[in-house]
Order: sequence, then structure tokens, then C-alpha cells
Amino acid sequence: MGSAVAAVRYFRPSALSLRVPAGYDPSEVPVCEDTETRDQRYRDAERDATPFFAVERYDEGYAVTYDLLPAGYELSTDAREALDERLTEEIEAVVGDESRPTVEVGKSVGPALGTLSVFEREATAREIAAIASRTVLDESNWVTASPPGSADDVRRN
Repeated sequence: MGSAVAAVRYFRPSALSLRVPAGYDPSEVPVCEDTETRDQRYRDAERDATPFFAVERYDEGYAVTYDLLPAGYELSTDAREALDERLTEEIEAVVGDESRPTVEVGKSVGPALGTLSVFEREATAREIAAIASRTVLDESNWVTASPPGSADDVRRN
């Protein structure tokens, strides 16, 4: 008998749903062990117009990264602000817990791109990623992203 291979399927955006998970359990969060894997997952997200969401492994530890731009979306202002507040609370709890070794954790919670790092343990990064995923991957929190240089882009030189 042949062996079965599980295929990862991505779906293009439709009027009904992007069909991405509504959030991960910590054990289900994708982990990129190296830059080659991360780069391939980004290419897959761009090709399939789906969000990039993963824990990334670095020499210093683990980082949580999300990017909604490959799907053409970003978080609404309310969702981003709520996520930022929730992650501040969670990161403060991690840093204050001596059983979770972490020297310093930084966070950047943007409308389309966010990073949380550096966590010493993969399990801690997965836990924080699962919390973030419930907001980031919930399509009801998304708005159409404005391309850089559009009328909605208020940045000026």
C-alpha cells in the first residue's frame, strides 16, 4: 500500500470567505524553523492571496509574525487597538513569570504586519501566537488594505 500525503490547500478570496482558520490552538501554530521555510510560506501566501501567520525560529529565540497584505487586507482600527492592548497584557504576564525565561520582549502591532519577539521558548511563542491568531485571522476584523501611495495613505515626505 502507498503512503498518504496530506496536502495543504489554500483558497483564493471569495465573496463568502477566505477560508482561513479563525484562530489556532498553540499546538497548531505553524513554525518556520529556518528562513527558507519562512520564505516559502510567504511565497505561498502571496501566490494564494492568504495571510502569513507563523512562529519563526531565530538564533536568539522565537518570534510571532503576521502579515495580512498577501490577502489584500489589514486589521480594522478597533481590532488592531484591541489586539495591541491584549498582547501588552499577555507579554507583561510572560515577562513577569519567572517560570518562562525571557529577557526582553518587543512588539509591533500594525494594521497589516505585526511581530512579537523574542521568546526564549517555542511553547511560549506558540501560546502568544494562538492568542493573536484569534483576532488577526478573524475575517470580521479585516478591512481592505490601502496600497502605499493611495489617497488613504497619509504619510508624506
